[in-house]
Amino acid sequence: MKRLLIKHFGPIKEASLLLGNINIITGMQSSGKSCVLKLACYCSWVEKRLQVTQKVNGFGKGTAFIDLLTEYYNIKGYVKNTTYIEYESDYLKFSYSHQKEQFSLTWKNDVWAYKRAKVSYIPADRNLVAAIPGWSTLPLDGNMIDFMANWDKARKFIKKEVDFLGLGMSYVYDTAANKDQILLKDGKPLELRESSSGVQSLLPMYIHLDYLLKGLYEDSNTQISYEKKEERKNLLSLMYAKYKEQQPSMGELTVTLTFDGADYMFANQADADNFATLYKNYTSSHHSEIFLEEPENNLFPPTQCKFISWLVESVKLHNDILFITTHSPYVLNQFIKESPQNMQVLFTHKIDDEENLYAVKQLTQEEIREIYDNGVDMFFNFELYV
Repeated sequence: MKRLLIKHFGPIKEASLLLGNINIITGMQSSGKSCVLKLACYCSWVEKRLQVTQKVNGFGKGTAFIDLLTEYYNIKGYVKNTTYIEYESDYLKFSYSHQKEQFSLTWKNDVWAYKRAKVSYIPADRNLVAAIPGWSTLPLDGNMIDFMANWDKARKFIKKEVDFLGLGMSYVYDTAANKDQILLKDGKPLELRESSSGVQSLLPMYIHLDYLLKGLYEDSNTQISYEKKEERKNLLSLMYAKYKEQQPSMGELTVTLTFDGADYMFANQADADNFATLYKNYTSSHHSEIFLEEPENNLFPPTQCKFISWLVESVKLHNDILFITTHSPYVLNQFIKESPQNMQVLFTHKIDDEENLYAVKQLTQEEIREIYDNGVDMFFNFELYV
């Protein structure tokens, strides 16, 4: 479980959230749902950077923590003098006060139990990759650039999806022409940009998710940059120094492991195996943490439900974490119907009419069941749960 506290950011006045494996947030447009999603994603990424480097990096320098967030998502106007962010997981806790321009970090005792996550944000305007063939040359914010780069990697790995979601059409990536095609039942090909708005919105999301939830663990392309190699060497040195600190003063080191061309000595095979597992947990993706905006975009309600059923089953494979925003009662009710473990349902609600400010309500399990029983009507009766 993770805990996220937000104060005075964008339209959100306050939000204190306990996040599970699957998290769904809904509410009025412009009420701060995407703010919560972006902050949750960013904090997960910051945790990952802190873990794989074992140092504060630049986050502790003045306003660097919030500056990096707002530049990446292009939301500089959301920061207020009283903005405060606090994040806590099983391994660490950090906070940022904009008023004090202060970033604080506390490591927990289980810090070395961390398992590396692939953190990915899938924006609502994902159909740009289908609608604009020359998207790679556009001046976009960092979030959209990263999504498009990840989509490009995913489509080149997946290459083909036969009759995806049972919709009677297939997807093919033409490597030679660097084009995405839809094959209809009769075999007729269409370029992705020629397909319906629903397919243009669904397919980049589906292909990207299929890679994150399945393909990522089969992808043998392990090439990494020089910077990443140096980062791994530093991490190995820190881990090995920690191991030697924990060894008794006497005893011979007899087992050798070689990582990245360097030898590391251990007292016995069990210690060597434990160290190898620890290193793998930090350098290979153990699971994905996916932050997804409005999966229902341009989709017919039964297709929304099919997609959610596929998504719930897929996240179980590697115990992935999912956080989505939605305006759709069909999406929300399908999640509740599927009853995934450790699911949290949140909604934004107005607490200050004059300043147009919102808080976030976290529903109990009993309230979640009531929502399912009420169906679409729940979306007209949020006030019952405040």
